Amino acid sequence: MPRGRPRKPRLTRMDAAVDAMAKLGFPEEKVRKIVKELLKEYGGNEGWPFIEDNSYTELLEALLRDAEENTQLKTVEDENQLKPQDM
Repeated sequence: MPRGRPRKPRLTRMDAAVDAMAKLGFPEEKVRKIVKELLKEYGGNEGWPFIEDNSYTELLEALLRDAEENTQLKTVEDENQLKPQDM
């Protein structure tokens, strides 16, 4: 049996967003980063309704865009490494 203090329940909007995206396989750190970016874009805490709308559709789309951009960037970097170097 685990010892120590029991964990606090996860009751914040951020926790709910992390929990919803974790079910889809997104890591907590990435979700938190994207949520913070979206909140900054939407003007702070007033942006939560846009993020939560339609079961976090905006958040999911932002996570997928970020993943696609990272994949494209990695592909370009890999291609650059494979090119013969000018001597």
